[in-house]
Amino acid sequence: MFKPVELVRLNIYVLDTQVSRVTRVLGRLGLVHLVDVREAGPLPEIIPTIGRDQLEKSYRAIKERDKRLMDLLSLPYEPWGLEVDIAPEEEVGGLEREVGQFEETIPPLYDRCDRLSGTHDAEVQHLEVLRLLTATGIDPAALRKSGRLAVCVGLLPARNFSSLDEALTSVPHLLESLGRFDDNRAVVVAFLPPDEANVKEALDTWAFKETALPEADIAELLARTERQEAQTDAELLESREALGRAAAAALRPLSVVRRKSEVALALIEAQRHFGHVGHTAVISGWVPRERLAEVQRDVSAATGGAAFVDILTPEELREMRPAALNIPILFSNPVLIRPFERITTAYEIPQYYEVEPTAFLALSFLVMFGVMFGDVGQGLLLAGAGYAVFRTSYRYTDLGVLLMECGIASTVFGFLYGSVFGLENLIAPLWFHPMRNMSTAIEVALVFGALLISFGLVLNVINTLRMRQTASAIFGERGLMGTFIYWVCLAIGTRMLLTGRVGMKSWLVALLIGLPVLSILFARPIEEIYRRRKRAERMPWRQVSYLFLESLIGLGDTFLSYFANTVSFIRIAAFALAHVGLFASVFALANSLSRLSGGGVWYWFTLVLGNLFIILLEGMMASIQAIRLEYYELFGKFFKGGGEIFAPLRV
Repeated sequence: MFKPVELVRLNIYVLDTQVSRVTRVLGRLGLVHLVDVREAGPLPEIIPTIGRDQLEKSYRAIKERDKRLMDLLSLPYEPWGLEVDIAPEEEVGGLEREVGQFEETIPPLYDRCDRLSGTHDAEVQHLEVLRLLTATGIDPAALRKSGRLAVCVGLLPARNFSSLDEALTSVPHLLESLGRFDDNRAVVVAFLPPDEANVKEALDTWAFKETALPEADIAELLARTERQEAQTDAELLESREALGRAAAAALRPLSVVRRKSEVALALIEAQRHFGHVGHTAVISGWVPRERLAEVQRDVSAATGGAAFVDILTPEELREMRPAALNIPILFSNPVLIRPFERITTAYEIPQYYEVEPTAFLALSFLVMFGVMFGDVGQGLLLAGAGYAVFRTSYRYTDLGVLLMECGIASTVFGFLYGSVFGLENLIAPLWFHPMRNMSTAIEVALVFGALLISFGLVLNVINTLRMRQTASAIFGERGLMGTFIYWVCLAIGTRMLLTGRVGMKSWLVALLIGLPVLSILFARPIEEIYRRRKRAERMPWRQVSYLFLESLIGLGDTFLSYFANTVSFIRIAAFALAHVGLFASVFALANSLSRLSGGGVWYWFTLVLGNLFIILLEGMMASIQAIRLEYYELFGKFFKGGGEIFAPLRV
């Protein structure tokens, strides 16, 4: 929990002919974080990518063609449960032919359906216009024969009917609605032949779609159109059934082809990390030590025992190539702490040799949240909301756990404060009321801040020792000497606040602070002189003075930040008081509204709404402030970061 999962470096040597098989095995296991072989040691070169680039291009084309076909048929792609195995070099031709066969059959069926659907829609519209026209008794052919009127019949968007009528006010016309059809109106427009150009322009502007009306009798035209529409409808139904059968038959094959393409691309990308010595391929990666035997067994089975596996621990690699060593991080936190990993990684990803801070983050975050948001009633509501999220949404499981834990922390401090939905007279406080004991709240916040900063400094000493930076661990501003000075200053400051005097001899104070300060100031120049003498180099005294000045400035800046960081924790007390103050405002508003007509309803409505507002606003603000204190006051003391998340090959 306080350190990541222990990893070992695995170098697998196999014949080039078995590379794809071994890569597939590693992808199915999902246990190997691949690294470039150039990081693994003195290996000659990377596998040539000649042929790999073309193979990758082919699989990307197959995947894209397959996707177009599935999109054309509106087929869902669900890779879960599709267990596929593929040898990329051997199966590319077969997959291309399989996709090609579907491309020969499916697009023509789709095009025929699309064409028939468009024809059918046009015929349905034409038929509906004819029916409405027949019902009115208007005979456009007879009107045209008179030679005095021009007539247009067709569909117009219903919303444009009034606009078209207004647009034609400048010309003599007749605009008659025959009836509604979906979002359109079937209309007939009659006008004088000389005005045809103006009328046509207006009709085009307002999206009028004209229906062709031959010279034939309208009843005969209606009957012929009905027969044509019925025939097209039958052809469309048959075509859609054929397309549906083709889609059902193609669903699994196309899904398998797409999944195989994805797996092949992942395998090809993985093989870019590999190296080779002659005809032997080298695969290098990090594996959890506890799963090492499983990887060795499956690799041996895949190669018939013709594989050599070399295992190196991080310590061994650290001795060989300390500058190039980058070990990924695999968190090992229990389920209750796991949601806080996101907060940790949002700041930085830990290095492998650093203390993994998520557990400390979780504990201190919940304490700070509880102090700032202490209330039994609201805490139980928050925990209940978290439980509901946890049980109903797999995607937001971590959020549900986080809300439950924050709710429990709030409830615990609610009992300590004696607060239930802001009421402080229902239960007796197990500790104190923040609003009635402001000085106590501030003292608690400062003590907690000093403890958290001290803890961060201790962790920094541990981390620097793990990084083999002994001088920094002892003589750094955040090392043992810096931590000792901080503790001495805390002790003196606390005693002065409690008694009004230092309580120590001046020479003892000077000794306790002065010696560590001098050791910090001279540590860096001495270290630099020693390093140069080992290289037989001389160091100018001017540069020594510069180093001394830098150390002095750094020391002053560090201890000013210590003071500011400690005082910064007063915000915890401030937000605890603000939480109580918001409740007081809600109760004051509720009491004022209770004097109105129906005041009882308004009173309880205000209390409910006010509590929801406080939960949302104060909960968010308390979380932000807690994260801010974690990042700047705790993590800033010891957490360097710069690591890499363990990301195993998975196919």
